[in-house]
Amino acid sequence: MRFPGGLKEVTDLARERGMIPGLWLEPEVVGVRSDMARSLPEEAFFQRAGRRLTERGRHQLDLRHPAAREHLDAAVDRLVTEFGLGYFKLDYNIEIGPGTDHAADSAGDGLLGHNRAYLTWLDGVLDRHPGLVIESCSSGGMRTDHAMLATAQLHSVTDQTDFRLLPGIAAAVPMAVNPEQSAMWAYPVPAMTDRETAFNLAGALLGRVHLSGRLDLLRPEQEALVAEALTVYKDVRPHLPAAVPHWPLGLPEWRDPWTALALEPDADTDAPAGYVLVWHRDDDRAEIELRLPWIGNRQVQAEVVYPASAAEEAGVRWNQDAHALTVALPQWSAVLLKLVA
Repeated sequence: MRFPGGLKEVTDLARERGMIPGLWLEPEVVGVRSDMARSLPEEAFFQRAGRRLTERGRHQLDLRHPAAREHLDAAVDRLVTEFGLGYFKLDYNIEIGPGTDHAADSAGDGLLGHNRAYLTWLDGVLDRHPGLVIESCSSGGMRTDHAMLATAQLHSVTDQTDFRLLPGIAAAVPMAVNPEQSAMWAYPVPAMTDRETAFNLAGALLGRVHLSGRLDLLRPEQEALVAEALTVYKDVRPHLPAAVPHWPLGLPEWRDPWTALALEPDADTDAPAGYVLVWHRDDDRAEIELRLPWIGNRQVQAEVVYPASAAEEAGVRWNQDAHALTVALPQWSAVLLKLVA
């Protein structure tokens, strides 16, 4: 058994250690062999042409129906009250098609009704449990909309497991999601080199770090890079809510060899003049120039804050007249720079 002492033993231990326990849930679906698939009325599920929809062994609940909402309310309320949970990651991993045409003018009309009912259900959960934190799922970007972002406190923007593909996602996210709300995976694994480990971790430092992977199997050098990244992030984090994003190389494309994201903190605080995250993937150019016109006439210096080991190999020069930062990096490396006035 995975939890021989029961789940509560695990959640109680997490709280004893000063952590807030949470669970992954996919609330809108039920397995085709589950009790709820048999006990809920047909009207509580997505249908088309009078037939219940099935996708990847699951049925989609229709939250316009009170029985579906009551089922979810009972499950969530029990987890919060009996297990002391304070966090839910609400995932969504099926493709149900255009929607449900039951009690609707069209499948799209039924889908819109369900989506609105889902947001209303989330509002009710947060009203009953005001200390609860809910992480929503982008579902491949299909749910990265302002209605969802205005309801859930956090938004999981990707579960991409190839670290080489993360720069285009991490750099583009602030176009739609606030930096302090965008949950970005950082998942070092033992097979990575130290440089690849830092490349992976750096991509989450201008968003919401979601540390994952087999941390217990990392080499000591990798463990040190993880600890260093989190220490740096704790300094960056307070400045994210008021920061304005900039794209010194333009908006990223999927396979750009160089990618950059800059954040301009609130100038009326004690924050630095800016942060610049730079990735170099796989071309022969040894350096890149980044235009930062928003710095204006401020005199700044650029410091490598992560990884500290890159401070010597990363050639960083600031041209005050051109408001341009030149960065030299080896292939498959990334650095987070801090601009200090």
